[in-house]
Amino acid sequence: MIVSPASGGFYPWGFAYGGGAIAGYYGGYYGAYDPWYGWFPAYGPSYSSFAYDEEGALRLKVKPANASVYVDGYYVGVVDDFDGVFQRLHLESGPHRIEVRSPQYETLTFDVRITPDETTTYRGEMVRLP
Repeated sequence: MIVSPASGGFYPWGFAYGGGAIAGYYGGYYGAYDPWYGWFPAYGPSYSSFAYDEEGALRLKVKPANASVYVDGYYVGVVDDFDGVFQRLHLESGPHRIEVRSPQYETLTFDVRITPDETTTYRGEMVRLP
């Protein structure tokens, strides 16, 4: 708890904006974490329009659901993470190479072009190895 002598105010989380040595201080019980907004003041959320305008999504309807998913060579999760109504793989707009791998199946590889603000759905089934 911080009491600001400059303003005579009470600041339970250490948010003292008054004068003196504690002006602009984010400290106290929660440290630099702001419990009201849920983020650290120095590392607050970015509301850049670029990030939101240039992003699309991919929904995968592929069996088996426990197969690993790779985008442009990088592991991103399993099919089950990206197959529901509210589950999508968010990607930058543009072309991407998707690989779906599972030990008992042939690797499923396809190219997709992601368009901004749209969800592309891919349906397929992996072929079991003999």
